[in-house]
Amino acid sequence: MRKNFVLLFTVLLIFSCGEETEITTNEKQVRSNLAAGSQSEEELKAAAEKRRAEQEERERERLSKLTTMEVLPAEFNFGRIPKEKPVSKVFEIKNTGDKPLIIEDAQASCGCTVPKKPEEPILPGQSGELEVTFTSKPDQAGQSIRKTITITANIPSMTQVITVSGQVDE
Repeated sequence: MRKNFVLLFTVLLIFSCGEETEITTNEKQVRSNLAAGSQSEEELKAAAEKRRAEQEERERERLSKLTTMEVLPAEFNFGRIPKEKPVSKVFEIKNTGDKPLIIEDAQASCGCTVPKKPEEPILPGQSGELEVTFTSKPDQAGQSIRKTITITANIPSMTQVITVSGQVDE
């Protein structure tokens, strides 16, 4: 008998919660319809069309500024890395497109890796440098490391990832 009561109570609780959600959803829809009723259907369509046209214009503008780039090398292995001593690698960033390449940001996957990006735009056919410095922490002694650097630029994919790796001495 007690099991039946618990089961009945659970079923009622579930159904009452479902009804509450349905009412809330219906209330939202009614409020939305009331708000929309203050404008004519033509005005709503015109506003939606204007938003779509503005969005398309922003996208066309963004695409018109895109270029391509190549980072050499895309991966670099430091080999053996002295414990707690900085090691650096300079990556060549080549603008392979026809618009100036703007490196907006370079972010490392951890605080022990610090990228230094070029500040000036890289003109078509030209190259710039991205210096990456890694300094191991005491708890990384004897470990293999693999760190990524995400470059954000005006390229179609918006970002490109490069990697540094190595073995920290004990």
